[in-house]
Amino acid sequence: MTASSTLSATGFSGEAASRLRRVSRWARAFSYAAGLLMLFGLVWLWADADALARHAQSTIGLGNAPLAPSSRGYWAAFALAWIPAGLFVLAMLRLGNLFRAFGEGRVLVEENAVGLLRVGWLLAGFGATTPIIRTAQSIALTFDNPAGQRHIAVMLDPGIFAALAAGATLIAFGLVLRETVRLADENQGFV
Repeated sequence: MTASSTLSATGFSGEAASRLRRVSRWARAFSYAAGLLMLFGLVWLWADADALARHAQSTIGLGNAPLAPSSRGYWAAFALAWIPAGLFVLAMLRLGNLFRAFGEGRVLVEENAVGLLRVGWLLAGFGATTPIIRTAQSIALTFDNPAGQRHIAVMLDPGIFAALAAGATLIAFGLVLRETVRLADENQGFV
């Protein structure tokens, strides 16, 4: 990073810097709130037997399969749920940090391009791991069922494709931003 590629808050008009700080503050708050909601929702879902049954039937794809998971099946499925949730929470934390940098006036810097790439890869990982984890959960929740009542379910939903598309978009934007910063540095060298 060079000084020429850093746009500081003092480089903006007072009104523009104030708007940037305000929008960044709200975006950062929403990012952190999304991460917290994921954590809260995960714990609530697995603590409420009725909510878990509805989730297993619809989202995991067990439909009308008998659902009386053993202790080990429950804990295995619960542990698996933390993989995509962790990727999402980490993406939201990194996104919040990116908005913090924007609010501080650091906009066209390579660290932001790298941060955007990381958020994109985390969201793509979230989208890619979710159907795999749900399939593994369907096995875990029914593997102690009697013979003939064990299930394996593969579920895809629009949310998975949305996470993959968002991740791919952020990856592409991160690559473009990194190239933009590189070109700005190169052009500044000619001045």
